[in-house]
Amino acid sequence: MKESEKRRLQMTADLFKAIGHPDRLAMLEKLADKPWCVCDLALDLGLNKSVTSKHLSLLHDLGLIELEKKGTQVIYTLCVPCVIDMGKCSYLAVLNERKKRLGS
Repeated sequence: MKESEKRRLQMTADLFKAIGHPDRLAMLEKLADKPWCVCDLALDLGLNKSVTSKHLSLLHDLGLIELEKKGTQVIYTLCVPCVIDMGKCSYLAVLNERKKRLGS
């Protein structure tokens, strides 16, 4: 396997690890609706501000979200909306398969 292919696969695996956490998925879904600051997002999701900030930092490092500093606030926005579509598609595919198995 070529090095470029290994890097691509590793990057994809890192993405799946990141979005595989329920809190990070919830953050991405919230950010799909509108920009959020850390404080408001943490409050809305019932999470600690520092934990929220760490999750957002990981998502930012992967390039899924962007940040903009406004004074002392940091505002986050989703810049890769297809990740939400992928999540919904995956959920529906798994749900349909489970329904089929239960019906059989």
